[in-house]
Amino acid sequence: MNISGVIKTEIICNEDRSHVYEITKDLGVEGEEIILLSLYPTITEVNSMDLSTMHMINHCSDEGLQWGKIHFVYLFSKVAGSKLSTRGLVEDKENLEYVRKLIAEKPNAKIVIAFGSSMERCPAAIASKVNFFAAVKELRPKEELWQLDAIGMEEESPHMLFAGIRYGNCSWGLRHYIVPYRYTPEGYQSYLVGKEAARERFIQNVLGRKQDELPKMEEKQKKGKKKNEDTESK
Repeated sequence: MNISGVIKTEIICNEDRSHVYEITKDLGVEGEEIILLSLYPTITEVNSMDLSTMHMINHCSDEGLQWGKIHFVYLFSKVAGSKLSTRGLVEDKENLEYVRKLIAEKPNAKIVIAFGSSMERCPAAIASKVNFFAAVKELRPKEELWQLDAIGMEEESPHMLFAGIRYGNCSWGLRHYIVPYRYTPEGYQSYLVGKEAARERFIQNVLGRKQDELPKMEEKQKKGKKKNEDTESK
């Protein structure tokens, strides 16, 4: 018996391939279509697959699953060969608009959240998640969101690379993903208020320390001035 198959890859990127907005893997079989959201892309060649993509494809036909097409999309479109630096990182609005458009064009595709726990304290990542979920709620108000699942997998929105390393020998499935409060507009507003309050406390603490140190500095300056005067008079 001979079994053959072809995986068709399509990459949507900018001219110099420094930004990738979508990587589609058409597995050549009948099955569900999913939109999988992760952090950022790492490949720009149609004949290449990173470990994350390989793990997804290896598990696309696990018991209870039958994925025919996977749309890999991202919070940030900048291609990173290693971990994406958060220094100076800002919300990628052009990329999020592309993702929004894709969600609108693929109303029957399940949305799978797989951005993991990395960068969860990054302000740009938090803002991006809030705006992504707001777009989903607007476009598909009754939509059920999903995340990867396996026996023993309790992590929130596990990244497929993490899932492959920790649960690679397990059969994968999907379970419902509940948007955490911190990624809702109300939760995000609370986050911003708390962040500003923490910043204000820091400034006040710094100013308070400076006020406490001021008399000591003035006394030190006076002593230094007197010492210089004594030296000049000799």
